[in-house]
Amino acid sequence: MRIVLMVLAGLVIVMGLATYGPGSIDAMRMVVPPPDPRLDGLFETTRPVTRTEMPELHGAEDLEPGPDGRLYASLADGRIMARDVEGHWTQVADTGGRPLGLSFAPDGTLFVADALRGLLRQTPDGWETWIASARDGGDLVFADDLTVLDDGRIILTDASLRHGYGAHLTSFLEGEQTGRILMVTGPGDMSELVGGLGFINGVDHDPLTGLVYINETWTGRIWQLDPDSGDLDILIEGLPGYPDNLEFDAETGLIWTAMPSPRAVDLEALHARPLVKRLVWRWLQLAGLPPLPDTPAMAIAVDTDGQAVFGLTGPSDGAEGTTTALVWQGELWTSGLARDGITVFEAPDATIGDATN
Repeated sequence: MRIVLMVLAGLVIVMGLATYGPGSIDAMRMVVPPPDPRLDGLFETTRPVTRTEMPELHGAEDLEPGPDGRLYASLADGRIMARDVEGHWTQVADTGGRPLGLSFAPDGTLFVADALRGLLRQTPDGWETWIASARDGGDLVFADDLTVLDDGRIILTDASLRHGYGAHLTSFLEGEQTGRILMVTGPGDMSELVGGLGFINGVDHDPLTGLVYINETWTGRIWQLDPDSGDLDILIEGLPGYPDNLEFDAETGLIWTAMPSPRAVDLEALHARPLVKRLVWRWLQLAGLPPLPDTPAMAIAVDTDGQAVFGLTGPSDGAEGTTTALVWQGELWTSGLARDGITVFEAPDATIGDATN
């Protein structure tokens, strides 16, 4: 009997170390709406690639049209590049960190959400830090994306308060909901509008209404935010992939969202079982990740009523998925956090009514 008890005690210790010991995750319960099957039809057709530009540009996480008519890209090596309408790419800046979201103020000033440095404002002499990253003693853990409103206020997403850049898999498996939406009105002047979100990510606004649209990645949702009242409402949920960056197309009124990966429904089922998630994490640490599905270019366009009107599925190319999709110069431009080059597709028709073509 004593031996049995010793064996049981040993098993309890081993299980305790496996689930709560060093290197374990702080698994949390998270309620995630499943993918909406009504959206499946938008993604049945594989769209051909028109062309790929500048394969030597790695990790263009965000693409942003500039007030000078050029298209700007934030790269993994810290550079910011700009493409003119004739097709020439030029380096315009280097943050020295990892620039993610780009946005221009009404006066043309470039602001950057840099995952390593925080919220940056470009000046003639370099960069002014408005809100520093936690790495540099500031308040931002994972500065992800931003949009500058017409009155100069900045809506900034801090994706997670637990995990910084590069730890998104841990954040997903934990099911942690610490992301927050911030309002910034000047250097060091920051306030929280909404917190407790599951990896809050891409953001842009409608210049006509002033409403802000924001992606919550782990729940597959797009939110609508009134920046004046702070009211947050679901625009659409049940997306078939994990939404990343978001771009509002003022010409069509469409909200474009890139999805770097289809939803991992089997893993999402673990969010209701935190203890099982801890064990799965420990197994992944020992055995490594299983083979992952292809992640072709994937994006969705949604109108301001929350109706999905167009879905992009690109060909399987063995590359990482896309984190940005937007219409520029009559074409659909996509790029990704870990992809090489810019992949261009034919854009849907210009009007909302024809956008499903």
